[in-house]
Amino acid sequence: MASLNPTSFPSFPISGIRFPNSHIISAALDYAKRHTTSITVNHCLRSTAFALLLRKKLPQFAEIADEVDTEMVVLSGILHDMGWATTKSLVSKDKRFEVDGANIARDFIIAHSQTEEGWDKGGRRLQMVWDAIALHGVASIAPYKEPEVALVHFGIMADFLGPNFPGGAVSVEEYKEVVAAFPRVGFTDALVQTMCGLCRDKPETTFDNDVKEFGLAFGFDGKGTGKEDFRRKLEGIHLAERFAGALAACDEIQ
Repeated sequence: MASLNPTSFPSFPISGIRFPNSHIISAALDYAKRHTTSITVNHCLRSTAFALLLRKKLPQFAEIADEVDTEMVVLSGILHDMGWATTKSLVSKDKRFEVDGANIARDFIIAHSQTEEGWDKGGRRLQMVWDAIALHGVASIAPYKEPEVALVHFGIMADFLGPNFPGGAVSVEEYKEVVAAFPRVGFTDALVQTMCGLCRDKPETTFDNDVKEFGLAFGFDGKGTGKEDFRRKLEGIHLAERFAGALAACDEIQ
């Protein structure tokens, strides 16, 4: 089991990973704890730990490990689910939760950078944090972005897949060590409730991504309530027909 070290982050003798310690990372963790649930925070910390592990174990990252901006990876990982904030004034009514999370993280970093001058280095790091969070659930894009963006995505994948992560990159012992440090008790139920809540509260933001699958399977409350209503809303989108109609209208103008 992991033990606490002076930085307040656990140490991981089996996995051999170490969380970088900086003012902005500590502030980000405090911010996440203040505005999300402990279950969400633990998921974000597990995902971050797995990202640090995969930085060493996946060949495409191990070859450039010293070049990877681990502070950026950790910052993005800790803040990646701010779109699930319990402080509802932080989240929008019309954006995907990933975009909400990216915007919240950006605003936090900008505010913090006023007291930690030079963190952003011309805007590139801030943009990459935004990308890492906004794209963290998009498996067809995130792996092909910068290493830091890809690692955030893979770390989150590893929290869902554990030792079943492709290629055996996460051992059972490593997985147990991370989960002992950041327990996953209640995570499955909380995830279902959160995703179903998004389908209920802002369904239009779920229709083009995997969140809609929770509404189709579990309804608005995780127990099936509203499932058929959600299905009808989704079936009424007719996205292909809309695009075809718009293109036909443009053709008539030519």
